[in-house]
Amino acid sequence: MKILGISFGKKNANTDILVKEALFGCREAAPDAQISFINTCSLNIGRCRGCGACSTALEKGKNDNVCIFKDDFQALEEQVREADCLIVGAPVYVLQPVGQFKDFVDRFSCRHDYSAITWIMDKRRNGEMPGDPDGFPMERLKKRTVSYISVGGATTDNWTSMGTATLHFFGFPPMMKVMGNYNANSMGTVGNPLLDDQMISDMHEMGRRTVEGYNDDSAEFFQPSSKPAGVCPVCHQRLITVNPGTTTVECPVCGIEGKLRIENDEIKVDFSEEQQARARGTFAGLREHTTEIQSFGSICGPKIMANKEKLDKLMKERIKGFDTAINNK
Repeated sequence: MKILGISFGKKNANTDILVKEALFGCREAAPDAQISFINTCSLNIGRCRGCGACSTALEKGKNDNVCIFKDDFQALEEQVREADCLIVGAPVYVLQPVGQFKDFVDRFSCRHDYSAITWIMDKRRNGEMPGDPDGFPMERLKKRTVSYISVGGATTDNWTSMGTATLHFFGFPPMMKVMGNYNANSMGTVGNPLLDDQMISDMHEMGRRTVEGYNDDSAEFFQPSSKPAGVCPVCHQRLITVNPGTTTVECPVCGIEGKLRIENDEIKVDFSEEQQARARGTFAGLREHTTEIQSFGSICGPKIMANKEKLDKLMKERIKGFDTAINNK
């Protein structure tokens, strides 16, 4: 078994400490595992440029969909590909994790989208797309478990409210099983995580649970008693999106609908089994998105071609020639 801890925080600071303590918990559950830790601060991971090369490579018959821009992304991606269990931590400076995390996820997700990749392989098998239907390196999509740690200074946890929610973006395209998410706020008063025995104990238990979840599909998500329980039964976040005029709410992380009700002055949300089965981290949820994305060409293509002359003129005069157009009095 290979276990990987990734910290997007300052070297040897709070995020590093918490991720490493969770890895000690992993070690307790897997004495013979190969455990590695990476701090990404010194890595050069550029943003996704939306070139589409990785998305179209498989459609053109290639057996891989590598990112064509070379920096330190590939080295970190390779470590993730090899891992069976992961602990991912990131500091929160403004409501959600640092930008480097999102830059990595934007480039990682499209290359490891379980539904999109298998959709293309099925098309190949049906003769609808070129390429070897068994050519893609499917070990990229192997079973993995992951737990998330969001780290912030504020004693009011709503200043880090988007922390663990955003960290979930990493695992759902390749359908990683989430075993825990921990909002380690209050670092401004705690001083150092090593001074908070309960927090360290929680890290060890979350690490143990991450390994347990890999070995046992029935293992339960780790909900620390020191933290409030979540609302969504899938991602265990407390965020909901309200649809005005109805009692229907959505989990913005999982994309599933629930029904809001008040019981003994307490807010309750009921998510049906059917809705839970189509959460973003499930194959059904990912396939909904794949189907939507694949429909764009048939909708936008004819629209663009029908207005080609108009678009060419406006693009030339107003967009490519913006500096001239905006100052033309």
